[in-house]
Amino acid sequence: MIDLITSFLINREWTSVKTTDIFHELRPPNDLKFPEEFRLFIPTDSNKSDSKRFLDNLIEIVAEIYSLNIEDLNVIFKNQDTVLKVRVYDEQTINGRMPLNRFEEFIDKIRSILSDTASFVIDKDATSIRIPEEVSRYLNLCNFMQTEIGSFIAKIQLPTTEIIKESELFERQTIYSEEINTKLSEVLKFINEDIFESTSSINDEYLIENENKINIKLLKDIESFFDKAGIKNIDFTFHSIKSTEIISNKNITKQKLNRLNQLVEYVKKSEFQVGVFTLKGRITALKSQDPDGLRNSVIFSGLIDNIIVTGTAYLTSENYREAIEAHKLKQNIEITGLSKRTKTKIKFTEVTNFVIEDF
Repeated sequence: MIDLITSFLINREWTSVKTTDIFHELRPPNDLKFPEEFRLFIPTDSNKSDSKRFLDNLIEIVAEIYSLNIEDLNVIFKNQDTVLKVRVYDEQTINGRMPLNRFEEFIDKIRSILSDTASFVIDKDATSIRIPEEVSRYLNLCNFMQTEIGSFIAKIQLPTTEIIKESELFERQTIYSEEINTKLSEVLKFINEDIFESTSSINDEYLIENENKINIKLLKDIESFFDKAGIKNIDFTFHSIKSTEIISNKNITKQKLNRLNQLVEYVKKSEFQVGVFTLKGRITALKSQDPDGLRNSVIFSGLIDNIIVTGTAYLTSENYREAIEAHKLKQNIEITGLSKRTKTKIKFTEVTNFVIEDF
């Protein structure tokens, strides 16, 4: 546990002053505004007779500094899990209570959001609605914790180090529970900053740029959570060994929820996909600051199902020089590779084959 406590503090910008045979001495970050001489001392040996007393006292100090309680820190240090705090604050919850019907909706939607996030991480598909069998393993490892006073605060223990899906032949690497927790945080932050508080146009470029945070079922359930549970102001706080992240959603209006719904509907009609695709067409632009480098881009247009599709890709220096010649001679090129695709746009993230069409 000594190493975990030390990591928790170092990850929050505490700095090591010195280490002796007895203690690690740590200095707090400036943003805590503690007195210059303030230090925390962490015992180097947990087997000494007075180390347990010292550690218990240290945990109480850390809990007070970071507005956590002992149960939270036991989950973080002993289980190495993440504590997700969901704080709802409005007139109904000012005394820490929530009407039963609203609470049932709250719990049901939280479960759906966790399930959808796990499904999204496993399937990596913006439009998939299936629930992989591994999702139940993740949900079974999540635990509701004792609630806190202060508006209405629900706490959930999220597994962090558990294997959710083993690696398979010819498929992706092992999926750990931490990846699901991180994805949930990313999506909630995306909704708050790039949907609720943004006026950016929702178009094909927007989808391609943000595809790793977009899943129809997950976004719909988050929208339904805010709407059905009557959420106007809510904080999501993720506490783990690595970090503390707070995502605050304030003044959630019908207009903001409508923008979230607009994104969902746009994804549906755009036929957004991620996979291996091929596009053949004429080059319209070439961009490179260094033809010998790796950032050599080509833009070209072709037809897929009689619809004009614009493709973009980065080429090797050799293929880029070939593309320059093809552009001069007005030859078509054909690119195959891992791509993000809508009806009218395709972005190749990994080119596996580049061909110039002969006359």
